[in-house]
Amino acid sequence: MNIRFANENDLENISLLYVHNHKTTYRGLVSEDYLSSLTVETAKNRWKKYLEDENKIWVAYEADLFLGFTAGKEDEELENTWYLDSLHVSENARGRGIGTELIRTMGKYAYDNGYKSMSICVVKGNDSAKSLYLRLGAELVKEFEDNFAGTRANSEKLLWKNTGIFK
Repeated sequence: MNIRFANENDLENISLLYVHNHKTTYRGLVSEDYLSSLTVETAKNRWKKYLEDENKIWVAYEADLFLGFTAGKEDEELENTWYLDSLHVSENARGRGIGTELIRTMGKYAYDNGYKSMSICVVKGNDSAKSLYLRLGAELVKEFEDNFAGTRANSEKLLWKNTGIFK
């Protein structure tokens, strides 16, 4: 498996996976209006702007097979904290440690760039994701109501207090 920074050539794969995973993972957890509004084209625009804003996206491939991605930026709430904004692994690649490696890659980046901690938000009910984060050392910081493009979702913010665990 090869994990590297994403570039514009990866946007199609990122957007297809993002839309597919949202529509399957979040069904019943967020509003149907939000899910039905997601398109590959709008996702492509979102991720293109994300890169243009100098945020970071890592992609995982095995040869030419796209396995998943993670995206991150500075946390807007917590000082000296990197925010794991998005993590998606394709269904046929799950259970192989790809999500774990993407998280570790981002955590190492956060550590190497002087961030003390790393955070992530998870929609309540996305128990497999939350379980992975907790298993990798994250702790619950708060529960809150998140906003997905105008729709509300009960969410939790988790925190890895020391990015040194990723070095």
